[in-house]
Amino acid sequence: MHTSPVFRPLPSLAGARAESVPGVKLQKLRRAALDAREAFVKEGPVAAIATCELITFPYPAQFAFSGAALSPAPYVMMTNRMQVVQFVDREGERRTLLFNPSDYEKGVAAPFYRALRERYGAFVSDKVMSSRHGTVQSHLASLGLTPADVDYIAFDHLHIQDLRGWLGGDGLPAYFPRARLLVQRAEWEMVKDLHPMQTVWFVPGGAEIPQERVVLLDGDVWLGQGAAILSTPGHTQGNMSLAVATSREVFVVSENGVATECYTPLQSAIPGVRRYAEHMGWEVVLNGNTREDSLDQYTSMVVEKLFAGTSAVEGAFVNFHPSSLLTAHLMAPALSPTIVLPAPNFGDVRPTPAARRAA
Repeated sequence: MHTSPVFRPLPSLAGARAESVPGVKLQKLRRAALDAREAFVKEGPVAAIATCELITFPYPAQFAFSGAALSPAPYVMMTNRMQVVQFVDREGERRTLLFNPSDYEKGVAAPFYRALRERYGAFVSDKVMSSRHGTVQSHLASLGLTPADVDYIAFDHLHIQDLRGWLGGDGLPAYFPRARLLVQRAEWEMVKDLHPMQTVWFVPGGAEIPQERVVLLDGDVWLGQGAAILSTPGHTQGNMSLAVATSREVFVVSENGVATECYTPLQSAIPGVRRYAEHMGWEVVLNGNTREDSLDQYTSMVVEKLFAGTSAVEGAFVNFHPSSLLTAHLMAPALSPTIVLPAPNFGDVRPTPAARRAA
């Protein structure tokens, strides 16, 4: 099993995470997140980031806003997005990370979506309830990258993911010859021995890849200039978020919230969300399809909120970008996002020297 001597921890956060009392931990992490953000920004911007839309798909409305949204529609629609991130590491090499490169053709084997497909049939599932915008392969080609350019792949969590096509396993060749999976140790240990209440969201055998392709992370890591992984447990036990600094602002990406307004629910125009947040006294509204660690998820969302800061485009909103973005759709009346911020894009993605040397 690989570990990485290149990545270093983000300052300030680890000590606050060690607190065992949830309320005290939240307060400590508020301060620590701001300190970590300041240090992160000082090192300068990322080399490049490009956002690529993959697929729009249905998701239960009762989960999307933890039951807060009021609508007759059983599903919201969300668009899964991949970020292609290039950063300069401590050795001075330009590296390429794919964050959330979902192999959605294989992801439908997860029990929840397999049952949904059986209920509605292939035509409704593929032509009405979902829309394909591009594949990982096609987006990389459009950016001028080859599979050999990719150093790392990572996911905010492993729900609905099948890693075997990308990294090999179960007799399949690896599409990415050099890439390794970055994953939190807690997530990797969990997916290897799932609880019955977790299995509905995981592709059977989807994590059965060669052990040497895995890099285990223990908490927050600084990938390189302008790029970091934040440990944001709660949605799953090893949930994590991508943080990227540009020359103007900081972006945070995960699926802890399904919309930017989940981090400022008093600004939400979705019926029920603002009233729910006011009634509960909550400053964030969780994406609640799992209830394993809701206190941790709330705290993690506060960390994301403070680390991202406000949007340079819309100052009333936090610069959080859902990896699966709430999307306006005729099948989801009254469940359209109040605001959609411009996608995280910065710099020019290009083939890397490391990949050329490997070729």
